[in-house]
Amino acid sequence: MANKAKEWLEGKGDKTLADWDISRDPPYFGIRIPDIKEEKYLYVWLDAPIGYLASLKDYFDSGKAKAKGETRSFTEYLAADSTEMIHFIGKDIIYFHTLFWPVMLKYSGYKIPDHVYVHGFITVSGDKMSKSRGTGIDPLRYLKLGMNPEWLRYYIAAKLNANVEDLDFNPDDFLARVNSDLVGKYVNIASRAAAFITKHFNGRLKYIGGTEPLIQGARASAHLIRESYDAREFGKAIRDAMAIADRINQGFDAKQPWVLVRDSAKRDELHDICSRALQGFKLLSIVLAPVLPKLADDAAKGLFGLDRAFLWPDADVLPTNIKPYQHLMTRVEEKQLDALFDVSKETTMTAPSSQPSPAAAVEGVISIDDFNKVDLRIARIVKAEHVDGADKLLKLTLDIGDGMRTVFAGIKSAYDPSKLEGRLTVMVANIAPRKMKFGVSEGMVLAASGEGPGLFLLSPDSGAQAGMKVK
Repeated sequence: MANKAKEWLEGKGDKTLADWDISRDPPYFGIRIPDIKEEKYLYVWLDAPIGYLASLKDYFDSGKAKAKGETRSFTEYLAADSTEMIHFIGKDIIYFHTLFWPVMLKYSGYKIPDHVYVHGFITVSGDKMSKSRGTGIDPLRYLKLGMNPEWLRYYIAAKLNANVEDLDFNPDDFLARVNSDLVGKYVNIASRAAAFITKHFNGRLKYIGGTEPLIQGARASAHLIRESYDAREFGKAIRDAMAIADRINQGFDAKQPWVLVRDSAKRDELHDICSRALQGFKLLSIVLAPVLPKLADDAAKGLFGLDRAFLWPDADVLPTNIKPYQHLMTRVEEKQLDALFDVSKETTMTAPSSQPSPAAAVEGVISIDDFNKVDLRIARIVKAEHVDGADKLLKLTLDIGDGMRTVFAGIKSAYDPSKLEGRLTVMVANIAPRKMKFGVSEGMVLAASGEGPGLFLLSPDSGAQAGMKVK
């Protein structure tokens, strides 16, 4: 990133930095430039940092900062040497955050960024995010479906590092990571160990032998993970935390507390292994709190009985009591992911209703307007392949002139995939994407069939080219 900014600053000839046009002509969203007759608007990238600072100033002026214990004014806070300004941005807006904004801030008397941290894009199953193609994650729809925001926080954090790299959201991987790591490894520690402590020891924890190695180990683990957070190696922090969870679960399973509970002579051993498991769960809750703030808060107050959220120094403090365990997190269900990417249902819910034409009232008849809504295109089959586990489907990669589409077509019984490649066919290009078990199908190819056997893929006349519209 620094090298890229240096290229802009040291550019020669046509790469020399030019004047920055800070106004835009209508129609344009944004703030109209005052005190001039001509209708002009401030370029959004000019007014954005002003808006950010104004929002922070309002936070101070309204008393909200003071209510949180901040005694300084807005001006004093920004001027303090201890105050850091850090920008977390996507890789497509480096230009503004490293060139224009620092200049604006510096010469208007404000603090410039201490760090500009750049991340790549999020792709979905290898494709760029696109709402119309059903390959995007709509955060509002995600919440509307009742999906836990901390599932997504965890998944993204597990894939992030300090490099400018894209990360991929894969629905199957998302489901496996959340259900295996968060529920199966992490939360499961508390649910299993707490049941024994509550039932047999009245919620009291007890450790046999010296506890100093336990304390030192917790302190060292917390320090290691904190270093990863500070270095923006979030994925490494998550991996280290899950390695701790693995060790706790392996130790717990090796002791077999469900067997120990049957032997009264093993009562102290049972007490110790369950107490140590819960100490490990507390450590995990603290180091995962930056990623899972609500879950960690629920654990601190609901399980360990604190009247506050966890603090980092709590990591090496051994817990002594717990409250009865209450459910902390549910598993991701496949139907939730199906609904998240089923944009056709979202369209059905949000599209305005329209009155049918008189012709449409006749059963089986549509108007020309209805027909014109269907985007039929000539498509070239670039690749055709079998789909593992599918009896009827072939996976087709189609060139439609302005891009590539993936379509799963039920034509396996009629065609050898190798003989389809290079062939032209007709597809419906604007049908809502459909998430299937095998991936997202981004259209539909047309084929004919009758009462007799056979399935016949439609093909255009010679001379047609990929991308042409069928009218």
